[in-house]
Amino acid sequence: MRETIVVRPEPPSSVPGKTIRIVFWCWMLIGLLFMLFYRVPDALAFSNGLFLVFFGLYALSLQLQSEQRRQTPALGRLVLLAAVVCVVTMFAEWLGTKTGFPFGNYYYTDILRLGPGEVPVPIGFAWIGVVGSALLVSRSTRRWVRALEVGGYALWFDLILDPVAYSREFWIWLDPGSWGSFYEIPLQNFVSWFALAALLSLLFPVHRANGRLYREACRLYGGMCLMFGLLGWKAGLWIPVALAVLAAAVMEWRARRD
Repeated sequence: MRETIVVRPEPPSSVPGKTIRIVFWCWMLIGLLFMLFYRVPDALAFSNGLFLVFFGLYALSLQLQSEQRRQTPALGRLVLLAAVVCVVTMFAEWLGTKTGFPFGNYYYTDILRLGPGEVPVPIGFAWIGVVGSALLVSRSTRRWVRALEVGGYALWFDLILDPVAYSREFWIWLDPGSWGSFYEIPLQNFVSWFALAALLSLLFPVHRANGRLYREACRLYGGMCLMFGLLGWKAGLWIPVALAVLAAAVMEWRARRD
């Protein structure tokens, strides 16, 4: 069943929205330069995990601004749903490190940690960013079709992310799995990314981002793909590089076409 959406005129970007946007892109640029041409200094080791927190907060801020355009916004509900995404995915990641289900057998190194725990807290924020940005760039107003879109965007991103993260030892895969592998990463992992993102998207209200918010979301998703693509280029991971360039080009084309 479709929701009937009445939208208000597009509001200007809020001060918190502008702030997280500036912080995110500056953090990404500086960190990328370090990783491409030097390395992240030990004194700034915390910045790796903090970047994922900023990614999640930026995607959430765009969702909140998009929600404000609705006739009956439910901002508290949206924040609660983001928290659900964080908790559910953190549990799934913890389960994966303990049992190999749903993603496969792996463990996290200390690179992304901002505190204690088997799974670094920034991973939950990263999932908020992945699901949130995928929701914003999806165009279908049918819930199940949109779920397939969100799952597809999450899968596309992970085909770029995971080989690069593994090569940089953000996490370590222990075996390629019984289904086969992609850059020594079990295919089970990619299937699970698609399924988990698609299922989580069903929790969110159905409406399409438009105008400035849609363009920002496209560039957020494309920028994340391109960043990991550049790191993949440094590591000689050519399929992820090609996927990243394609993702960035498609997202920029869609942003300009909107």
